[in-house]
Amino acid sequence: MRVSVRWLRELVPTELSTEAIAERLTLAGLAVEAIERIGEHWEKIFTGLVEAIEPHPNADRLVLATVAAGTHRLTVVTGAPNIAVGQKVALALPGATLYDGHSIEPRLMTLTPSTIRGIRSEGMVCSEKELGLSDDHEGIMVLPDDTPVGVPLADVLGDEVLEIEITPNLVHAFSMIGIARELGALTKQPVNYPALAELAPCGDPTLVTIDAPDLCARFVGVVIEGVEPVASPWWMQQRLRVAGMRPINAIVDITNYVMLEYGQPQHAYDRARLHGGRLIARRARPGETLETIDHVHRTLDPDTLVIADEERAVGIAGIMGGRESEIDEETRVVLLETANFDMRSIRRTARAQRLRTEASARFERGLDPNLAWTATRRAVMLFQQLFPQSRITNVADVYPHPRFPRQIQVPRREIPRLLGTDFSDDEILDVLHRLELAPEVIQEGHEQVIVVTVPTYRSDLTIKADIVEEIARVIGYDKLPERLPVGQTVPVEVDPLLQLVRAVQDTLVGEGLTEIITYPMIDEAALRALDPAEREAPNRYGFFARPDLPLVRAVNPIRPEWSMMRPSLLPTLLRAGAEHLKFNAAVSIFEVGKVYLPRGGDQLPDERRVVGCLLAGVQHVRDLYHEERPVDFFDLKGTIEVLLPRVGALDVTFRPLAHPSLHPGRAAEIVVKGEPVGVLGEVHPLVAEHYGIERHHRVVAAEIDLSALLALGLEPISVHPVSRFQPIEQDFAIVVDEAVPAALVTEAVRLGAGPLATNVRLFDVYHGPAIPAGKKSLAFRVTFSALDQPLSDEQLASIRETIARVVHERVGGALRQ
Repeated sequence: MRVSVRWLRELVPTELSTEAIAERLTLAGLAVEAIERIGEHWEKIFTGLVEAIEPHPNADRLVLATVAAGTHRLTVVTGAPNIAVGQKVALALPGATLYDGHSIEPRLMTLTPSTIRGIRSEGMVCSEKELGLSDDHEGIMVLPDDTPVGVPLADVLGDEVLEIEITPNLVHAFSMIGIARELGALTKQPVNYPALAELAPCGDPTLVTIDAPDLCARFVGVVIEGVEPVASPWWMQQRLRVAGMRPINAIVDITNYVMLEYGQPQHAYDRARLHGGRLIARRARPGETLETIDHVHRTLDPDTLVIADEERAVGIAGIMGGRESEIDEETRVVLLETANFDMRSIRRTARAQRLRTEASARFERGLDPNLAWTATRRAVMLFQQLFPQSRITNVADVYPHPRFPRQIQVPRREIPRLLGTDFSDDEILDVLHRLELAPEVIQEGHEQVIVVTVPTYRSDLTIKADIVEEIARVIGYDKLPERLPVGQTVPVEVDPLLQLVRAVQDTLVGEGLTEIITYPMIDEAALRALDPAEREAPNRYGFFARPDLPLVRAVNPIRPEWSMMRPSLLPTLLRAGAEHLKFNAAVSIFEVGKVYLPRGGDQLPDERRVVGCLLAGVQHVRDLYHEERPVDFFDLKGTIEVLLPRVGALDVTFRPLAHPSLHPGRAAEIVVKGEPVGVLGEVHPLVAEHYGIERHHRVVAAEIDLSALLALGLEPISVHPVSRFQPIEQDFAIVVDEAVPAALVTEAVRLGAGPLATNVRLFDVYHGPAIPAGKKSLAFRVTFSALDQPLSDEQLASIRETIARVVHERVGGALRQ
């Protein structure tokens, strides 16, 4: 927010320097980010009077103007179309620093005398752009008639501007009056509030109507006759410019001025261009469109609040008015709209329309409904001052649920308890009075209680701690004594899920994967692409979603197309993988994030912490030591087999799985302690193709529910000593049915081998003449080792018999002799 110091000093008389004002406001929570000094380079620029104008003898479009400025009287050559005798102008003398009026980018230059078409020009009459006040370079800047002649221009137009950051909770300070209240409380100075018109509802009460009471809390309309869109006074134009707004005409400028002054946006409609001459606050109709005053045709969705006449929408409520009802040179009767709109509705509409305005920035923070009436009275006063002949013919105020001040009780002992220091009763009550909180001290038993009445515009004050904070803020945080905290420190307890996440991240990075972070919102088309058969069951789009509940929709999406909360990490992993494959032959990425699963009814979604991995492209880039080959299912399976034991999940198996997003026959369910915790498989080619991954690239992905994994109970990681005896390796060839998964056979071999087996590895699959039809031979290499003794032949023979028995019992296999 840009705050004019000159304007601020009119509202709060203070002798503090601009730097001191900025410091006090910053220490009180209103961060002043910068101080801009308007006119700091106007050293040789004065106010002047145009005494005479003569035609240029050698140019039709140029004139010779004689300008007097105190002791200076110069002849300047100018082509300004609006120059006239008797005008007060800004006269720049040789050596003055000006902005180049012909340059697109701001660029300072030093003025020197020059000869133009044979006539010497000693100075320059300046436009607003050359002075750095605006981008207007159509003509010279004409000063008010009462401007003194011959004084430095900085004394007339110079100002200092505070750039203040207004956080979302400080909407009460998003105006000149709001900043003035803060400064008045900090400096113990009264606020000079501007004059308000006496106003009361009269005439037709249906002038304004609320058809969407959940989105519009108050709607005030005033009909003002006898106005015309002339230029607004110089002082109003100047204040608008300093605030970063362009003056348009007196009618529009009044609404913008009141918004800057009180923080309440308003809009003026040409009543003659309204069907029925009345306004309605309602939701947009399906397919309704509106051309806004920025000449953009916009399609409105049914959740958009609009201001409409009896036939069509004439404005997007709280954001921008429509072109068909805007003020133009023929306007003589104005319908002034001042309203209060739901902050969430305005924020959603502004984001959906990609349209942020000064008005929406204020409504999005949540304005006080009572401010609408105050702003209306202020605007009517300005209309009466600028248009003495104007008449108020109709006033309507629809306010179905008025908001009233609320009270907060603060026990006196809370102040030293929360601040660590205390202040006198007189000092505390003085601060609360300056904040317009109307404090009252009551006695409850043996305890004093301060009761404050919170004005409706202070929506940030809700609990007693807020009041204590206000006391400290106004007195000054710098005045609080420095004291070391006392008491016992709370033992640090690390969240087990956070520990698991960190272990997963460290392990996957160690395995060569790169971590990515993506947005949790996705578009519905991306979800539907996960099922190339386009089934109607939305639960199939996620790995963990429930089949009987619809997926979670975002009420207030970051982008309009991101309407769904992701039930799986696969869509965002695929999108990121596709981007990486444009520049890399191999992609190895993972993400640890949340997925959002429905609970049913009005309950908030179940947020599950999940890790997703994706490999794509080639496993190794071809070089001297590696042959290039595409990634496959077993590359990622090996990574998962390393990951799970590292985090304490030891009883891990893989079961065949049919999943619509994964390639048939190349997908598995990850099972820990008999419970499914995730999936692993090669992504279906049609799914990968939708995300822009070409068919010649293989993509494998896995997703594991860390929340479910943690609930199963993870084993602590133990370290085993290395045996000093030579390990022994033996090979086992096992014949099983073709349909038996190798993982089940591996599990049976490991179980039969017992604790002496330190490693079991499948190294061959054989089909041949010695193997019956419908069978296969799996060759395993098992490593045996004992810590306390070398293994004997008798021990190994006994283990071999046990392996043969367990394999036969579990998978129906037999050892080849």
